Order: sequence, then C-alpha cells, then structure tokens
Amino acid sequence: MVIALSIVHGLVLFGFFIAMAVSWFGSSADIKDCSRFAGIVVGALVLATLPILVLSGALAVVLAAFGLVIGLARTFLFTAVGASCCAGAGFAAFPLIKPGLGGLDGHAARVPLGPTLVVALVVAGAWCAYTFVLFSVFTPELSDIAQRLIGEAENLDGSESAAIAAIGVCVIAFEEELVYRLGIQNLVARYFGWWDRRYWLAILISATIWTIGHVGTLEPGWVKLAQIFPAGIALGWLARKHGIEACIVAHAVFNIAAYWMGENGVLPV
Repeated sequence: MVIALSIVHGLVLFGFFIAMAVSWFGSSADIKDCSRFAGIVVGALVLATLPILVLSGALAVVLAAFGLVIGLARTFLFTAVGASCCAGAGFAAFPLIKPGLGGLDGHAARVPLGPTLVVALVVAGAWCAYTFVLFSVFTPELSDIAQRLIGEAENLDGSESAAIAAIGVCVIAFEEELVYRLGIQNLVARYFGWWDRRYWLAILISATIWTIGHVGTLEPGWVKLAQIFPAGIALGWLARKHGIEACIVAHAVFNIAAYWMGENGVLPV
C-alpha cells in the first residue's frame, strides 16, 4: 500500500511538472517577470543547500545530483508558473516582497509584515499543539524507511547532525510550499477557474497530494496522514489569504519545533 501510494504521488508530481513546463513554454513572454523572480528563489535555495552538501560527505553526491538538478528545475517551474497564476488572478503570491524585485509584478496589494508573521506563528503553534496531542494519544513510531534515513545523519557528530537538520527542515518547508501551495494549488485554480468561493477545492486537492507524499514515515501510517491533511488545509488557506511567505514561515517553524520535540523526547517518535 505504501509503495503504491508513493508511486501514485510520484506520477502525480511528474504530471504537474509536465503541465508546469507546458504552461511555462506556452506563455514564456507573459511569464517573464515571474521567471526572473523564480531564478532568485532557486539561487537562494542553492545557497541554503550548500552547507548541507558540505557537511553531508558521501550523501553530497546524491543530494547534488537530485536536489540541484531535478529538484531545482521543479522549484523554478512551480514558482514561476504559480506566481504567474496568482498575478493573472489579481493577487500577489509574495505579498511581502518589495515590488520590482527580480521583475516580480508589483500591481497586487501588499500586506504588512507584522500581522502576517503573527498569523503564520499562530498556525505553526496550532499545528504543533495538534501534533503533540495526536502523537501523545496514539504514540506512533518511525517507520523502517524513516529510521534508515535518520541513521545516515546520526553517523555525523552532534553539531554537524544538528546543523544539517536545522537547515534541512527549513529547505524542505521552503520547497514544499513552493511546489504544493504556490504551484499545484494555483495551477489547479487557474485551470478550473476556481478563484472565487470554490478556491477551497484547489486547497483540498493540493493538501491531498501533499498528504499522500508523507506516507510511509510513521507506524501506524494513518497517524501521519491525520497530522498532515488538516495542516495542508490550513496552509492552503494561509497561502490564499496571506501569501506564500506566511506558509513558508509557518511550515519552517513547525519543522524546527517538531525536530526539537522529537530530539528531546517531547514527541514519542
């Protein structure tokens, strides 16, 4: 079941990758501004990933081959097309970004930094609290696959392992929000014309795909799905109301907090 769902998730992501590529090539002139900004985003992601590659030793070859080629190409396309979808609908994908940065369209309304961060932290805090209660009641354990991945990092000394984990969970949050919330969610909304009250359907689809991508990390598996799906709905709402930056902050804060709680025995995994 886990393998089947993983294959389905991979095929769905590949399908969206093709759709993003077709959309980008089909409207390359209109998407030019968003593409320049996507290039800046990918450059920032490369800089953030470099410390992981340096500290990971033997893992660096695998990470470089996949993360810096396929992963970065995917991030570029999903960011450019997702931001273009938002611009076409009349709202800013990155409402905290200064208009004009990287050619990003600045016509949509900006939002204040303070309230956006507050909402992001509230979402992250609620996600942490929900996870704590859920995991305390059902006491899940890491799956064999997750234990093997963690075992690779434990071969490093404590400081290197902590540094890789801190950077890694933030990079994961950054990439996942660009792919699922900015890219998939808004491409679906544009394709079906769901920019009105039906936008929640696009949120539901992106949250479902994101949830399937987390199968096989915990035992029993349904606990992870129960943890992730509501968070996907909340992050989808956050992206629509407050922009993708708020999603990235909320996701990164949760990832760091969850890692800390796991390392210190607060969570039973």
